[in-house]
Amino acid sequence: MKHKSWLFQVICSLGAVCLTILVASPLALIISANLNFPVPVSGSPLHQESQPDTVAYITSPGTITDAYYMNESFDNPPLSGKPAYDVFTVEERQAQGLALEVPKVTPYHAEKVVYLTFDDGPAPENTPAVLDILKRYGIKATFFVVGNQAEKNPDILRRIYQEGHAIGNHSYNHVYRELYQSPNTYVSQLRHTDEIIKQVISVRPRISRAPGGSAGSFTKEYWDNLSKLGYIEVGWNISSGDASNAKAKQILGNIVAQMDSRNLWSHAIVLLHDGRGHGETVKALPDIINFYQDRQFEFRVVSFETPAPW
Repeated sequence: MKHKSWLFQVICSLGAVCLTILVASPLALIISANLNFPVPVSGSPLHQESQPDTVAYITSPGTITDAYYMNESFDNPPLSGKPAYDVFTVEERQAQGLALEVPKVTPYHAEKVVYLTFDDGPAPENTPAVLDILKRYGIKATFFVVGNQAEKNPDILRRIYQEGHAIGNHSYNHVYRELYQSPNTYVSQLRHTDEIIKQVISVRPRISRAPGGSAGSFTKEYWDNLSKLGYIEVGWNISSGDASNAKAKQILGNIVAQMDSRNLWSHAIVLLHDGRGHGETVKALPDIINFYQDRQFEFRVVSFETPAPW
């Protein structure tokens, strides 16, 4: 009898242990899964599901396969028609004894080519809307950014970069009386803006555009300094007139009128603005794109291959 009682107790004990294991196993799996499951953070894919308006932009060199990155060697030839960036600033190249010049390329000419360029951003009032329109049409453009605006709106700058558009340097503060005091003050603003851009997207542009244009502001010394430091100054040959109080229809009309010159068809570089106060440009942009698409123009970003405007 004692033997049976002992055996019964053993069986009960084993049963209790098995039951405990069966109950605890799913709980352990849940805890383990929660411990190993990545925590949603701002900008991550998981965070995007709960907040669809949040987009993550990766800004390491090479994350955009359709961009050309200059490094310490010129062994990698520029990619045709792609944004061009440098992994080094001017100071870093000088400190390491690296070349400052840009690779020699053949200017790109075709029957119908257009470059849409936007100055004075990034600005929350207009740049995201411009980017939305460009994405809808599947078009890449070039944004000449102002340094102090890039400081204020780094997320927009990241979006421009990550969506495959080209970025250019448009000075630090766009204040003519400070910018054009001398060739040194001009270059100083470019280099400061380079550093700001590189802090945000890990690389810096090699193309630049003088606020107001180089005509009337540049002397030979300006051009010599830019050439020595490896900057490529990019002007325009089609002015949209959106720097005035022009309405959307007038902006489109200005562009259409200037396109009568067939000499510009092979490299139409259109000046537009995405800075504050340029809402009419945003309104005109779809019609501008349609104008060129209807005439079968090729849309390109400004790169080392872009011909001089004139």
